[in-house]
Amino acid sequence: MRVKNLLSVSGVLLCGLSLALPAAATTSIWPARETTQSAMIVDDYLTLTCPRTPPAAYTGHLQLDSKYDQSDATKTTLTPLSRDTRRVRDHITSFNRGLVEIVSRFERADNPMEANIALACLHVWLEAWAQGKALLSTDVSGTGRAVRKWSLAAISSSLLKVRALSNQRYSLSSSQLSWLQQLSEAVMHDYGPRQTLDYAWFNNHDYWAAWAISATGMLLERDDYMRFSDKTLRLALQQMRPGDGDYRYLPLEMDRGKLAIEYTHYALVPLVFLAEAAEVNGARLTADEWTRLGQLVNLAALGVLREESIAELTHAQSEVPAHKMIWLLPFMARQPEHALAQELFGELGSSIGHYGQVGGDLRHLYPGID
Repeated sequence: MRVKNLLSVSGVLLCGLSLALPAAATTSIWPARETTQSAMIVDDYLTLTCPRTPPAAYTGHLQLDSKYDQSDATKTTLTPLSRDTRRVRDHITSFNRGLVEIVSRFERADNPMEANIALACLHVWLEAWAQGKALLSTDVSGTGRAVRKWSLAAISSSLLKVRALSNQRYSLSSSQLSWLQQLSEAVMHDYGPRQTLDYAWFNNHDYWAAWAISATGMLLERDDYMRFSDKTLRLALQQMRPGDGDYRYLPLEMDRGKLAIEYTHYALVPLVFLAEAAEVNGARLTADEWTRLGQLVNLAALGVLREESIAELTHAQSEVPAHKMIWLLPFMARQPEHALAQELFGELGSSIGHYGQVGGDLRHLYPGID
């Protein structure tokens, strides 16, 4: 199987951004490096047969139900999903998880055949959904928009990681590049109108959409994508409110009742990666912005370590899953002296490192954090 030379260039302008701007020299947060696996790659890996068939490209509607009862102000009460929503979500999840598993096989490969078949499979799976123009439906609900941006985040994060660990020897086909651009345009169309603090529900969904666009921007070398994402980051930093202690909180995440601390961690994942992307691409945070982000980290850490110290909590908190603390890796690489981050990592670090929504296992990319 060879890469097809088909390039579909969209002329759509979204959210005030000119997608015809020349590409700038964007820098990935995960630099390319020589690895055991990168040394195994052969130039004709695309000729190998992938033993795993990808699920068919999902091109249907994205009218999906939320798992939370929308009449509950805290959005903590689970509600049964319709059979159709379960069907669609399972279909999309099977692709996303399969892609992350393929990338993991490349990371763990200990011989050339395993490494090259993994890359061949990655190409086959991506090509199937790119050629099928998956996930581009305009028949979409709020939850459908969320699923689309989460998928883009997982796909582009995984590809950024593969590009780094393959020493940039893995390349995307023109149809895959075009599909990622179209998905990005759809996500910007979905979330661009929300990029204002006047929007009442500007929250973790917007942060994750921004990370999905940022990760894709670093893949496609799109400076305009980076600007879109950075705008959301700066708004989130402005949105943080001072608490009754040395911490700040995100108001809509704090309103989540028993899930307030879990959703603070969930919000920190894209926010910390966005901060790192800003730092390496010439839009460094100010001292005040780093202080604000560090104070949000204080809240997240205290919520796990000593939740009774947070006056604003209105409910006993649910346990935060370890994968939602993966933000600790990039944060500690950038802010190694942060006391509460150190304490939290000291308590839970051995269980932190893998989250499929940001590309799977990231410990290879932060070897100095232990």
